[in-house]
Amino acid sequence: MWAGILVICAALATGIWLYRKNHRFAAYASTPTSSRIATGAANDLRQTARSAVDPLLGPDSVAVLPFTNVRGDASTDYLSDGITESLIGSLAHLPQLKVRSRDSVFRFKGKDIDVQTVGNNLGVSVLVSGRVMVQRDTIEISAELTKVRDNTEIWGHRYTGKRADLVSLQQQMAGDIAGNLRSTLSPADRQQVANQGTQDAAAYALYLKGRYAWNTRTLGNLQKAISYFNQAIEKDPEYALAYSGLADVYSVLPNYGGNQSEDFPKSNAAARKALELDPTLAHPHAVLGSNQMQYDWDFAGGEAEFKKSFELDPNDATAHQWYADDIGMIGSREQEALAEINLAHELDPQSLVITRVAGGIHVWARQYDEAISICKNLANQNPEFIIAHDCLAYAYWGKRMYPQVVEEWKTYGKLSEFPGDKGLGASMDEGFRTAGWNGAVAKTIELRQGERKTGYFSALIIASFYADQGDKEHAFQWLDTAYREHDWLLIGLNTFFQFDPIRSDPRFADLVRKVGLPH
Repeated sequence: MWAGILVICAALATGIWLYRKNHRFAAYASTPTSSRIATGAANDLRQTARSAVDPLLGPDSVAVLPFTNVRGDASTDYLSDGITESLIGSLAHLPQLKVRSRDSVFRFKGKDIDVQTVGNNLGVSVLVSGRVMVQRDTIEISAELTKVRDNTEIWGHRYTGKRADLVSLQQQMAGDIAGNLRSTLSPADRQQVANQGTQDAAAYALYLKGRYAWNTRTLGNLQKAISYFNQAIEKDPEYALAYSGLADVYSVLPNYGGNQSEDFPKSNAAARKALELDPTLAHPHAVLGSNQMQYDWDFAGGEAEFKKSFELDPNDATAHQWYADDIGMIGSREQEALAEINLAHELDPQSLVITRVAGGIHVWARQYDEAISICKNLANQNPEFIIAHDCLAYAYWGKRMYPQVVEEWKTYGKLSEFPGDKGLGASMDEGFRTAGWNGAVAKTIELRQGERKTGYFSALIIASFYADQGDKEHAFQWLDTAYREHDWLLIGLNTFFQFDPIRSDPRFADLVRKVGLPH
């Protein structure tokens, strides 16, 4: 999570990993910790074979495929997407049921799919699919449950009502699906599954619009998401999920041009309000955990929030991903970080971001060959997944394989939507061809310092390039700036290899102490 930080892409292009708030292990190197996860598709199929339907309990895993917007009207796309996401969240409350994340299932949106192929790919025993049709003031929702093993429909139903009935329709559908997945639900579990957080249809629709805008991750749409969530709160001031949505947006807004000194406190306040209204929510605890570790440098407090999140929802793969990411970046707990990211993978085997986080943890642990194995496989299978290429760039950089570093940044720049990143690959290539790696670094520093004249760019990243070159004085000048600006990337001081040439300087140890990192 993380005036105008374009860090999620800008920092990716210069030495640190900021891919946090997006939510597929392909290959994992055969180290003692990571050998639990084998290679790609074959491993997914082995997992599928283990997915089962317990005759007493019911299915052990389910995926909710994106509901189809029957009329294809873009103005109502938020409804079909939102109903899908709400259902994913509702079913996550069912006991002993693994529910695949939004990231895993939405790559199938709009595609003509084969149920068994998709079910096997996702490693689940049951699929939920459905359709949404809106005509004037009427909404019709159809839903089906299909057993993956033999492609048989085990339940289906159609719900029709006025748009003002949307909340009750969603509640009825969630309750019916839950009842078919778990025939012996307690009244409390059934109520929790059916609960949509509000009875106000207008507030619920605004919340769905907010989530739809949030999922696009552009500055303009994040600002729209804030507006929608605030409008939902105006309709229903007790709407905890709308506050949770605000917490999410403010936690990533600095990545897209926000101001971290304003946005992180707003995120924390919204998350705490959500928990005040609904203490059963797990996700706001994970947001607080990440914010407290990264921005507040309150590592004990952040860890406590993560633990509370796990108590409330042990199957939240994204929360385990964030926690692994944070403790891996902070350092000295590499095995624990790898265990957490393995757990995240087990909960969401198809998550590309979880795979990328695993690669980053290996880089921070100086296990460069393992990182290359993971991220090369990831890039080969998903060539347009941009942060697979930054992972490779850092791993090659750690091994001082400079031609490969430049090539990966060139690929990264071609894929990025940010102008600064697009220029980075060309600048590094020009500098490298004329003066080797020193020339590439000089061009990068020039480019990034230029960006700070018109906006924000991480001072710590600039410091890392000077440090990598052994230029202590410039490195510490920029580290001082990073500290004054409360650059959250300072939590990686102990693990970022670029600082190795200046690590023995007493000023470095003093900075580590001021941030509160282990030393």
